[in-house]
Parts: sequence; C-alpha cells; structure tokens
Amino acid sequence: MDANATGRFIAERRRDKGYTQKDLADKLMVTNKAISRWETGKGFPDTSLLKPLSDILDVSVGELLAGKRFEDVKIKEQTDKIILESLNYAGRMLADTIGIILFIIGMVLIVSPLFLASKSYVWILGIAILIIAFFYVYIRKKGYAGKQSDKAYYLFAIVMQGMALVLELLPIGVVMVFAAGPNEYVVEICSYFSLLPLGYAHITPMLTGVLTIAAICFGIITWFHFDQSQICRKIAFICSIIALIFSFMPLLLFGTTSMNAVSYVVSGVFIFSICGQAVANRKK
Repeated sequence: MDANATGRFIAERRRDKGYTQKDLADKLMVTNKAISRWETGKGFPDTSLLKPLSDILDVSVGELLAGKRFEDVKIKEQTDKIILESLNYAGRMLADTIGIILFIIGMVLIVSPLFLASKSYVWILGIAILIIAFFYVYIRKKGYAGKQSDKAYYLFAIVMQGMALVLELLPIGVVMVFAAGPNEYVVEICSYFSLLPLGYAHITPMLTGVLTIAAICFGIITWFHFDQSQICRKIAFICSIIALIFSFMPLLLFGTTSMNAVSYVVSGVFIFSICGQAVANRKK
C-alpha cells in the first residue's frame, strides 16, 4: 500500500463527489486534519474507516488501498471481501492477545506481594494495568471509531492522571534519606505535596504534583471541548511530559534509595497517560 497514492486518490474522488474536506470528515466522524493527513500521504485511514470511506467515495476498498480504479466489478467485490475479512480477523486477534497479556500481567502484580518477603506496593501497578486491560477491551468490544475512539483514549489518559494524583496525595510516595551518623541513616516517607522535601531544596515532588493537577484540569477541558481546545490539548500533553520527567528526577539526582514502588508506579501511570494522549492526538 502506498500512502501517497491512496491520499491522491482520496482527494481526487472527494473533489469528484463535490465534497470539501470538512464534508468528508463530518460523514466519517473524524477531524478535518485527519482528512488532510490522508490526502497528503502523512497518515492512513483506520481499518474501521476503510469500508465507510470507500462507500462514500463510491469505490472499492481494494481501489482505495491501491490508489486507482479497477475495471472488473467482480474483481473489486472479491478484493473487498478478502481484504476486509483479513484486516478484521487480524485486528480481532491482536486486540484479544493484547487484552489477555495485560490482564495476566495485572493479576500477577496484584498477587505478587503474597510471595514477597518485604512490604511492596507493586500491587498498585497491577491494579493500574488491570484498569488499562478492561478499558482497552471495552473500547474494542464497543467498536468505537473515529472521534468517539479518540475521546475514549483521552478519557483513559485523564483516569491515569487521576490515579497518579491519588498516589501523590498519599504519604507513601516520596522517600527522603537523612544521614543521622557516619553509618546511620534515617528514612522519611511523605506525600508529593509535603513541605518536608521543599525544606531541603528538593522541589521535584511538589512540581510533579502541581503539574499533575494542571494536566488533569486542561485534560478535562479538552475532553468536553474535544475539537476546539487545541491549546488546552497541547498544554495538557506538555504538562504530562514534564511531570513524567520530574517524577524520575529523584532517581537521577539521588539514586534508587530515593524511589520506592509507589514512585515507580506514579511514573509508570504517567507513561500510560502520555500514550493515551498521543493516540488520541494522532489525528489532530
């Protein structure tokens, strides 16, 4: 498949039909920018959109993928059937496999503290992964497409940020190690919003928490005004990335003694959130 050839073909058929990019976008429930990306060869329609797009443009799926018209009607129909069945089967198998793998990983992490000698909060990460697994399967089973699917992924990103904020509020995420003597250390554990780290010029936990709140606020605004809030969308994404960087700063500055399981979970949840935003923003 040649994205450039397909893009030129889509643009040609759209103009032949008398549609603007906005007209075509509204019919497919995607954004104008998505149509522009397809037509310039910078992107490719989702497999779920191939059949609706081909019907609107009055071409076959095979012609759409090839970027040119076929002459034989029977060849077009047979090609469409084979391509759509293959793509749908491959998509279902991949979705089921990913969902099963995430579910197994989540369950293993949840029960792992039962087999660990030391106290561990790794089960929190297991719960996060289970939420991701159920959310992923739910989206696939509902068959969301286009704009609805993007909003679902963005909601997932906000949920992950909310989970990060809850963990940051708990007094178990920030580790402060003090030298009480030559060979003696005192460990203090507090929340990301505690003033204790600030007293020792350790500002990264507080900044992580503040940026988490900012990302959630701008993310909620974006979700309710999904097509209009381009600035809020960018700010939320930038806040998430910077918060992720700050969440890892204790590890870079003070080593592994300054991180615990909750700290790593917070960073991991941010990674999932950023991935969700990236998927939702891919057509914007």
